[in-house]
Amino acid sequence: MSKKVGDEITVGKRVDPSFILLDEMCGRLEEVTDKLDKLVAFNRFYGPMTRIFKKDLQYQYATISAGGSGRIWYMVNPQPDALIGIIVQVGNSWFENTHLDWLIDGEPKKVEYVIGQIDNPKEYLRGIPFERDVEWVAYNSDDVAHTFEVLCDGFFVPKSLYQKIVG
Repeated sequence: MSKKVGDEITVGKRVDPSFILLDEMCGRLEEVTDKLDKLVAFNRFYGPMTRIFKKDLQYQYATISAGGSGRIWYMVNPQPDALIGIIVQVGNSWFENTHLDWLIDGEPKKVEYVIGQIDNPKEYLRGIPFERDVEWVAYNSDDVAHTFEVLCDGFFVPKSLYQKIVG
């Protein structure tokens, strides 16, 4: 244990346990303060440049009848000339005898599995960019109706910033 200025610790004496606990608490508070300072600095730097997906659009669902199909999730870039959307989390439901089409700017990707759970979505650290829109469509070939869910979260950045980052 290190001796600090003003401490009354001497060799041969027993250390008061409350001193040790107080020292540990002070250290933890310093760590938390550092993390908060970094978060505030991050928000000051990125805040004006990014806009997160609106909460009511992040999670969408729809019931698709047996033998039917329909849109489950949809988002349009509010300013396609000025912004690029970046998807960073995806979760979806899936059922046997069904599949989903995940369309990014009109390019479909067939999904026949759960990418990530709704309450534990898959993280895409590098992000998935899109310019115009993102859509999820479910196709139900089963003989019962299913309620499909999709969670898609991310943010928008100015195209100029995106170009500087990715080249």
